Amino acid sequence: MQVMQHVQVKVPVGSFWVLRLLLFASFFDLFVQYPIAAPYASALGASPALVGAIVAAYSVSNLLGNVVAGIALDRFGRFPLLVAGALTTAAVVAAYTLARTPAQLLSLRLLHGLTVAALAPGTFALSGDLAQGDRRARAMGANGAVIALAAIIAPALAGIVQERTGFATVFLLDALVLAVAGSLVLAAGRSLRRLESARGGRAQSPSSALTALRALTVPYGALLLFAFALGTFVTGLPEQLHALGIAPSIRGAAFSTYGLVAAGVMVSPIASRLIRRAWRLGTAIGSLSIAIGLGLAGTGSAVSTVERAVLSGAAFFGLGFGFLFPALTTEVARRTEPGQRGRAFGVFYALYSLGVIGGSLVAGWLSERAGADSGWPLWIGAAVALCGVAFPLLERCRSALPAA
Repeated sequence: MQVMQHVQVKVPVGSFWVLRLLLFASFFDLFVQYPIAAPYASALGASPALVGAIVAAYSVSNLLGNVVAGIALDRFGRFPLLVAGALTTAAVVAAYTLARTPAQLLSLRLLHGLTVAALAPGTFALSGDLAQGDRRARAMGANGAVIALAAIIAPALAGIVQERTGFATVFLLDALVLAVAGSLVLAAGRSLRRLESARGGRAQSPSSALTALRALTVPYGALLLFAFALGTFVTGLPEQLHALGIAPSIRGAAFSTYGLVAAGVMVSPIASRLIRRAWRLGTAIGSLSIAIGLGLAGTGSAVSTVERAVLSGAAFFGLGFGFLFPALTTEVARRTEPGQRGRAFGVFYALYSLGVIGGSLVAGWLSERAGADSGWPLWIGAAVALCGVAFPLLERCRSALPAA
């Protein structure tokens, strides 16, 4: 059995913020595509069915890419893949401006999902390597807050820029953000390489890595349930508001409320203390809050009540996300050794993508069958999120039972 040598190295604060800038860039790239991918495909002449395929192509290739990237991160190290991923993704996004046919755009979307696949798992894995003990929960919370910030800024900025200057400017802005982040990681290369080499772990055998992944069954299960609920939220809520004739400004306010509350919770000392001491409780509280938020957002059909319900629901959803996401990422980092952590976060983000895709598809199907204004997509998401309340607590009860 391989013995892990953990070397205590003082990590400069700036190293974490370089990684967070790269994390922001990778999620900025994700969120900036949401409001413009489908319209851009339509502008190139894609049929409605082909528009759906073009939008989904990124998620499909990214899901597969996350798993492969996780293995590569453990085998070849974090730093080279982070730099290569950021710079090649910047080039692919810039190439969107050269697409002239739907087929060309489809190919670029597939390539985009692959090139960006190492960024989120790599930054979280390296953050988990560098942050030790009690500092890990705060580091993961700050990472989550950066993601929430990207979710607030990117969609709104994309809509404004596209409306005023066109699609090409949005893609070039996205490429610039990625290129700057990748260049800063490259500039910090000496420090990051030294810290990475001191982490004391190398890629382990497939059997030992598989054992480590099995130990993450409960965090992974809770993540999948949350991601499904998130898919119903991001798909079902806009469709419900549109069907009810609610102003687009309310939709923007709801997502901004969700992001702001989540970011505030993630950077608060209350969340980090709770996660350090009882990650299962933090996960259960987060899942319950998300279920309440989806239930509230799905209630009411009158304009006088639905606006308040949606904003309240978004706030509860953000509160739940603020507790749950750092709890899960911290636990994944805690349960794995450095030589396993790339794989662990690769699977983590693959499951995240899978859950969001599943939740979005179910929300779309329910909206078509029951009516977009029915609230059913959000209520189903709430029921799934409720299962996440019991999931981590069952593990605690099982571990407390005496061995047979």
